[in-house]
Amino acid sequence: MNTAELKQQARKFGADLIGVAPIAAFRHLPAAHNPLAIFPQAESMIVIGRRILRGTLRGMENRERRSMESFRHFGFLSLEDNYLARTTYDLGIWIEARGCEAVPLFGYDVEATDRQPLGVPVAAGRPAPNVYVDWKFAAAAAGLGTVGRHGLFLTPEYGPLQRFALLLSDFCFEPTTASAPYDPCGDCRACLEACPGAALDEEKRNDAVCRECRCGAIRTDIGRFETVERIGADCSRACLAALAAAGKIRGNAAPGRPEGGF
Repeated sequence: MNTAELKQQARKFGADLIGVAPIAAFRHLPAAHNPLAIFPQAESMIVIGRRILRGTLRGMENRERRSMESFRHFGFLSLEDNYLARTTYDLGIWIEARGCEAVPLFGYDVEATDRQPLGVPVAAGRPAPNVYVDWKFAAAAAGLGTVGRHGLFLTPEYGPLQRFALLLSDFCFEPTTASAPYDPCGDCRACLEACPGAALDEEKRNDAVCRECRCGAIRTDIGRFETVERIGADCSRACLAALAAAGKIRGNAAPGRPEGGF
């Protein structure tokens, strides 16, 4: 079993993106977000991504008759809870069939989990339940992309259009690295300029404004820690169009700004 075989199997199970981050990259993190607090024997963090179909955004680009159902299910809830979860589960089965362990983890927003602690530590010096790993940090450490100016994770294949899950394993896979440095933003300000509520600036995001967004953002329920899903929002779609125009996406890029969009 090696990283090349892992990638091959992951793609057979439906993964569009697959990378491995070394566990050493996480050792300095606080226990509340440290995968070693979950599985101290872990040697590798496997990051699995599945693409979001470009077509799921079309219903939100028509301001006259905005529809979010396609994206809500096929770009968000069902994609995470069914398709991506199945890929992650199947890959975990493949690893465990070879005598190692695999701990599957959802990609939750760690900033939101910090706002809503779920329990108390079982002993002094231990993290409170639950421990949530920062999937954006993991995906970057696996060489899959970087966080853009708007706070969304961007890859050279799909821009912001993907979702990630994690597998923590005690097998020491060879880490993956980016083939070349990826700087998606540069001097681009498309996301900042597209936000109708001026919730974004060069330094931070105003979550209170994002929670009131009516331009494609989705407020999540308590099960997802009351976060705001913004991949379908104006800021993300403007980013997608700008990346496509600059030739910074290799996969399902937006062919320029669609009619009725942004």
